Amino acid sequence: MIPPPVPPVKNSAPLITNALAQINRKYTNSIIYDNPPYAMSRAIPGRKMIGWRQPVIHSPDSFPSNLTNTWADLGAQLAERRDDLRDLRKLIENPTIDFNYDYSDPKNYSPALAVRFGQIKMAVQWLEISVFYNLHEDKTAEACNDARTLLAFVKAQANERFLISQLVRWAFAGIAADTTWNVLQASNISDANLAQLQHDWESLEFIVPLKNANLFERVSELRLVDHLRQTPTNLASQVAWTQFATFPDKENRYIRKADGTYVLDESIFRKVINGISTQWAKFQWRWFGSYTDEIRGVRMWRSVIDGTQILETNRSFGAVHSFLNTNFIQMGFDSVKDNPYALISHYAHHQLSAFKKLEQVETRRSVVIAAIALKRYEIRHHQFPATLADLTPDLLNSVPIDCMDGQPLRYRPNTDGTFLLYSVGENGKDDGGNPSLEKNFQSSSFHWQNSHALDWVWPQPATPEEIQNFYKLRPK
Repeated sequence: MIPPPVPPVKNSAPLITNALAQINRKYTNSIIYDNPPYAMSRAIPGRKMIGWRQPVIHSPDSFPSNLTNTWADLGAQLAERRDDLRDLRKLIENPTIDFNYDYSDPKNYSPALAVRFGQIKMAVQWLEISVFYNLHEDKTAEACNDARTLLAFVKAQANERFLISQLVRWAFAGIAADTTWNVLQASNISDANLAQLQHDWESLEFIVPLKNANLFERVSELRLVDHLRQTPTNLASQVAWTQFATFPDKENRYIRKADGTYVLDESIFRKVINGISTQWAKFQWRWFGSYTDEIRGVRMWRSVIDGTQILETNRSFGAVHSFLNTNFIQMGFDSVKDNPYALISHYAHHQLSAFKKLEQVETRRSVVIAAIALKRYEIRHHQFPATLADLTPDLLNSVPIDCMDGQPLRYRPNTDGTFLLYSVGENGKDDGGNPSLEKNFQSSSFHWQNSHALDWVWPQPATPEEIQNFYKLRPK
């Protein structure tokens, strides 16, 4: 299950390691920390404000609300990181990273992984705002290059076997999608630059890396169960059982009251009883519960891995949801969520959550690729096509599929020179391109892929009137 080592000549990790460590210096005193330019700020559902077109950097969500920076301020901070950003951009030519994680002991990788994720996340944020700065300065080629570097980070970690690595990749792909939306709002973007960006999106793979991660996680979890059986003293670090409390010395068994008298601290006895219960729980789990949990875990992972293979074959998330829900109900996973002895099987609901995130990122990829192709068609023909089929075969090999229902993405040109492009969203129903939230549902998230949106509509730029109304109605 461990990925094969990357030959040194193909491994970009040494190239970018120093840049990752250096680019985030003085982070707390930077614009990216307290007032970053926004990517896709809501005006109304289906419409977004373009942050890089604003005269100053004033994030609608920044605190305090009157905090502003100039684009020159941002340019100066980017200039301080010029060399590090230049090194990161080399990742475009060779998007393969192997940080040589120790897969043999999966429970000891967390500190190194957390540090690396933190470094990459902030590097991605710097690349994102570099895109916005270059777009503001009318440097669209440079903006495209930074957007491609961001995608290179998503691609470069595809072979990592940790499930958390794949979840982080999907989050970065979300940032890349918002960044690409901003690039597509530039009036002087070239077809050649967009072709490169489209190719990078098309080269991303999410399903196979998830299957590989699930295969690895299954082996890791089963090894962990076996290890805890052999070394039960480590159980307390894996489950939320009360730690064993040693009985205190005689002089520490009492508490002094306000009147100067002493009473026995009854909580001490409760701690001791809890400690004894914990020891008994360890014994029960080791000799009885662990085997039931292991069987459930094997069945869970088998279903999850079969689910990813279904996706490889027909890209049908509807079929996978039906398959997993049926199998998980039959295996009784709803009854083990609060079972302290279910170290593996109580994570079944997390697996369903992972598939929901996967369907979001796969749909996002399809929509972004279609949006780039539409922009390229507009550049060539000075109008949008009548159907997505008109994009084939010159700009697309085939019409992009909506992963949520297996049908082609919905699209139509609007009379005002814009277009409507959308997925049916998580409810699997075509609501005619309605980006509103479900009835009687409120949310603080206005991302176009909100799980409670009727349809996932690729946003159009907000009009000046819509922006003015947004600020007028916004709570002070």
